[in-house]
Amino acid sequence: MNRFFIKHKLDIFDITHLSDSDSEFAINQLKVKVEDIVEIETYEAIYLAVVTDITKNSVEVEIREKITVKEKEDNFDITILQSLIGKNKFNVFLEKSVEIGIDRIIPVETQYSLVNRNKALKEYGLWRKIVQDATEQSRNIKPTVIEKPMKLKDLNIGDIENRVCLCTENVQYIPLTEYLGEVNIKKPFVIAIGPEKGWSSKDIQFFKSLDFKFVKLDGNILRTETVGLVIGSIIKYLKGEI
Repeated sequence: MNRFFIKHKLDIFDITHLSDSDSEFAINQLKVKVEDIVEIETYEAIYLAVVTDITKNSVEVEIREKITVKEKEDNFDITILQSLIGKNKFNVFLEKSVEIGIDRIIPVETQYSLVNRNKALKEYGLWRKIVQDATEQSRNIKPTVIEKPMKLKDLNIGDIENRVCLCTENVQYIPLTEYLGEVNIKKPFVIAIGPEKGWSSKDIQFFKSLDFKFVKLDGNILRTETVGLVIGSIIKYLKGEI
């Protein structure tokens, strides 16, 4: 049975329309007809629906039955702690994180952050809009959570086992490839990414106190807005999610 994604909440007997692209595909490729049964997926559930009207460019459906309720997941498989960076760079990083399926992003103010927490808080509404738009575009069925910016000292990541901090400083580290070969890849990860100027000695001590493992990438030096996406993508690949 054909399934289509609707971004807003639905209930039994609601009438809604497929997106423009889905309507075009349903009309021209699937050749759907009035009274055909289709599946409609939202963030909360999957429904059976009946096609009630078809125009040249639009397919209307009526929700008839809820067949699956999605369990809300409190765990985050991949969390990126991103040190606060310039507005445009952070916005691009945020959009691409949603597209590749990063579960949670925590913006943190570190000693060398170019943007402080109070200034970043003013951008939080925009960040949520970027996440919403990128979620709709990428059809991500588990929307990325963007936390409010916080100071590094206030960070609480719970009992996540795999904790890595990307570093270029003179600390004891292992290559990322070596680290990933030693841990349970199926368990959640938290990845700490520093600002352009790097971590301060105080930041390093903080991560040591939380038992983070320091890692480095081989090859070219990547920008702060890029490296979290690269590491996140590698981990998602190893988890079999890309």
